[in-house]
Amino acid sequence: MKTITKKENVLKFTAEIEESLLNAIRRQVNQIPILAIDEVEISKNDSPLYDETVAHRIGLIPLKMDKSYNSKSDIKFKLKVKKEGYVYSEELKGGKGVVYDKIPITLLNKGQEMGLVASAKVSNGDKHSKHSPGALYYRNIAQIKLDKNCSKEIIASCPRNIFEEKNNNIVIENITNCDLCGSCVEWAKKSGKKEAVEIKNSKELLITIESFGQISSEEIFKKAIESLKKELVAIPKQTK
Repeated sequence: MKTITKKENVLKFTAEIEESLLNAIRRQVNQIPILAIDEVEISKNDSPLYDETVAHRIGLIPLKMDKSYNSKSDIKFKLKVKKEGYVYSEELKGGKGVVYDKIPITLLNKGQEMGLVASAKVSNGDKHSKHSPGALYYRNIAQIKLDKNCSKEIIASCPRNIFEEKNNNIVIENITNCDLCGSCVEWAKKSGKKEAVEIKNSKELLITIESFGQISSEEIFKKAIESLKKELVAIPKQTK
């Protein structure tokens, strides 16, 4: 495994792994327990949005997780606002707080109010998308072979800019940027140099994990693997 990009909520890395196994891990992402608002009781709503719409928007706001939270946890939140302007997620108070402060919930005019209490529970993304911790997706990494006499014109043919000229030779830089679009192959065919470029899938995959903020990208991958292991252990017992 090799890390390509590691940002606040995005992790990209390469790994030589079977697609079937990685796809099984991907499916387990929505088995990770995540806290989300489950019930909303609105006492005051002067905004232009229906109560149901407000409750739906609040339910999708990512909440901070705590290791102590489990399926029996009942975490309370409340919101009470009287102001002119947008009502943001930061005004939803309770638990460990929200992940993002500036998610707009609704808009109030002068003198208008909004008041509500909400109950958050831990569940899985396969029950509702509000409990999803993020997304895991992947694609093949290309393996490109260039003829020694390959023309410099191939550099301009690539929309991902993976070719460079060094010491009068064409070299491949950042192969993980290649999305197998085939532009270089098409250029070779049109230039009458069909054998100049050969492109195929390598054994490695480029894996991207995007977190919605409740837990880190690394945790998503680890917990998805743990969840898959539990299911595999349970299979022999279910077949008896």
